Amino acid sequence: MEIKELRCFVRVAETLNFNRAAEQLNMSQPVVTKTIAQLEHKLGVKLFDRTTRRVALTAAGVVLRREAEGLLAHLDQVQRAVRHAIAEESKRFAIGVTPLAMQTVFPAVIRGFREAHPGIDVTIHELPTDAQVKALLAAEIDAAFLLAPAADDALEVREIHSEQMRLAVPTSHPHLKSLGLGPMPLSAFAGETFIIPPRSENPGVHDEIIRACAVSGFRPKVKDCTEGQTCLCLVEAGMGVSFVTNRIDCATSDDMRIVDLEEPAPTLSVALAWRREDPSPLLETLRQLALNTETAAA
Repeated sequence: MEIKELRCFVRVAETLNFNRAAEQLNMSQPVVTKTIAQLEHKLGVKLFDRTTRRVALTAAGVVLRREAEGLLAHLDQVQRAVRHAIAEESKRFAIGVTPLAMQTVFPAVIRGFREAHPGIDVTIHELPTDAQVKALLAAEIDAAFLLAPAADDALEVREIHSEQMRLAVPTSHPHLKSLGLGPMPLSAFAGETFIIPPRSENPGVHDEIIRACAVSGFRPKVKDCTEGQTCLCLVEAGMGVSFVTNRIDCATSDDMRIVDLEEPAPTLSVALAWRREDPSPLLETLRQLALNTETAAA
């Protein structure tokens, strides 16, 4: 038996749904089915009773699930201990960060961390949220400042900062005449093209924008754009509108204005994520500093 086969089996055993297990494992359903079939062949037993309506564990499957969960938990503990020993010996600590975190909570947290551990070589990796999750699970980074929501059974995730987004619009936009009246409803821009990140690149931000538009009563016409500065250039060219954070004022120009929005407007949340039960004292320092930031913000 291989570890990847056992992890696949346990996920199917937990969900009792091959499609859902495949989604959680980031695998295709046929690959999951083939993996379970290979495991059954190796063991010479049937692990699941499958019909068109339900999936259930056999008696052998119940036993294997119990033993596999214990084995995988022990393996994860061993991996954490090894990673901890390596980190302690190398005196390095790797952190993933998104641009919003870099612009808001991260500088104060990392400043406190460096004061607490001046001898540690801190490496910063600017990565999108999905890439940070993968890097955490692969132990390529030790902690991640990412955009919520983000979830994985192997990770702890705590939100530490949130802010309401605003809208960048061309200076020639007719609605700018109403700005003196205060924040504008998002529905006022229902007919515009919304320049937003593609879901494949940043699902959290993409879904939050679509959700806010839906709550405002419309489905937006969307133009995908990956780079923030490119999105703003497209706004300046009159090709649409784009959501921005509160830190964008310094990047505005004569061809673009930033509009405050009434609720419901999209909200971005920064979260700190780490591997469950990671014993690193370096992580504990970072976690305490970040959660204190959360308390101060509240």
